[in-house]
Amino acid sequence: MSPLLVRPADLAAEADAVGDLMVEYMTWATGQFKAAFGLEAPTDPAQMRDGLAAYGTKSSALLVAVDASGELAGAGALRTLAPGIVELKRMYVRPAWRGRHLGSQLLDRLLDQAAQLGASTIRLDTARFMQDAQGLYRSRGFVERDPYQGTEIPPDFQRYWAFFERPVAGG
Repeated sequence: MSPLLVRPADLAAEADAVGDLMVEYMTWATGQFKAAFGLEAPTDPAQMRDGLAAYGTKSSALLVAVDASGELAGAGALRTLAPGIVELKRMYVRPAWRGRHLGSQLLDRLLDQAAQLGASTIRLDTARFMQDAQGLYRSRGFVERDPYQGTEIPPDFQRYWAFFERPVAGG
């Protein structure tokens, strides 16, 4: 596999490919959620695709990791929850690229982007079965907290999620 470049997504040119990646992520996550907890999590692929536009604003960011051929290996996004507070969303690395520290690269770039957006705090939610992701977040200074205002996780499902936050350096 060729080296990867982490860069802002070009939604005008890559909306279909990024949409496919986000649907792949949600399909994987809902399958894992069902296996871990025996529950069906609500998902809507059309909503995932339509929601990409929200990451093309000045108060958000969408980064992709691409190889030399242009294949998407992963992605992650930020959205503003309130003045000074951003939320990490949709961070996903395709299985073929896992174990190569791509999640670390994406997270570090997203933390830089959070500072560029003027955030002082970054929050995230992750399903409790995502132990590797939680380890990565903790290694970057995230601490667990209660569910926060603005989370997309329905109240009935919040017990299956972990919520984290940390200060943003330079924010």
